[in-house]
Amino acid sequence: MQNPGLGEVALTRRGVLGYAGAATLAGAAVLAGARPAAADAPAYRFDLLFNVPHTDNMQGLAYARGRFYVGFDVGDGHGVIREYDRDGTTLKESAPLAVGHAAEVSVRDRDGLLYIATGGGTNPTKVNVVDWRGEPEVVRTIDFGSLGNSGLVAVDNRRDGLLVHAGPGDQGPFVFAFTDLKGTVRSTFDLGYQGVPQGLEMAGDKILYYTNDTITVLDRAGTILDAITIPLTGESEGLAVAPAGRGTRVLFGYNKPNRVYAMKPVFR
Repeated sequence: MQNPGLGEVALTRRGVLGYAGAATLAGAAVLAGARPAAADAPAYRFDLLFNVPHTDNMQGLAYARGRFYVGFDVGDGHGVIREYDRDGTTLKESAPLAVGHAAEVSVRDRDGLLYIATGGGTNPTKVNVVDWRGEPEVVRTIDFGSLGNSGLVAVDNRRDGLLVHAGPGDQGPFVFAFTDLKGTVRSTFDLGYQGVPQGLEMAGDKILYYTNDTITVLDRAGTILDAITIPLTGESEGLAVAPAGRGTRVLFGYNKPNRVYAMKPVFR
C-alpha cells in the first residue's frame, strides 16, 4: 500500500460485503461491523490535499469558501486557529484564544463566524464563537457544561442551529443535542461509544461523527446508517464538509504528521 501521507489510499466500508463467492472478495480489505453495507455503496478513497505546515497539537477542522480553518491546542486552556488555502499556505493566524482544546471547529454560513468546542474528556463542554473578520477574537461563549465533557460542535446550517456532542468522558456514553444558536436544546439522542471522539459535521440532514479511523453516519434521530473505515496511520483530528452539487465533500484531518485529506467520491 502507498505511504498514506503521500498519495491516494483506497477505502472500503465496515460491514459484511454483499457479494457472492470468495473470489469476489479476493484482494479486498475485509471490514468487520454490525451493519451491512448497501450493495451499491461507493468504494471511497482518500486524496491527500496538503501537509499542514505547523507541528502544534492539531485538533479541529473547518472549511468555507476555499479556506481551511484548523484549531491547535497550545496548552493552558488556549488554542490557536490558523487559516490555510487549498495548497496549505498559511493566510492568517489568531493569537492564543481561550477556546480550550479547540477540539472541533465549524462555520456558520450566514455570517462566517467560527464555532469552536472545548473538547477533552475532563473539560466541561463550551462552545466559543470566534469572529474571524478582523483580529480574531472570542465574541461569545455558550456553556453546555450541563451536558458533560468531551465536547464537539457542528453548525446545523440547514436549520441555523448547532449540534453539540458531550458525555462524562471520552469513553461515553454520549448525548447529541440539537440546539439553537443561543444554546437552548431542541432535541437530543444518546449514542454509545464508537471510538474516541474527534470530529462532527452535518451533511444536510445526516450526521457525520468522526472517531479514530471511522466516520459513523447517523440520521437526526441517532440511528446508525453506515460506518466508513479509514485505513490511515496517526490520530484522527477534525472533520469538515463542503457542498458539492447534490452531495457533500468530506474533509478530515490526521496528525503525526499533521495533514488534511478529502474523501472521494462525494458523500450522498
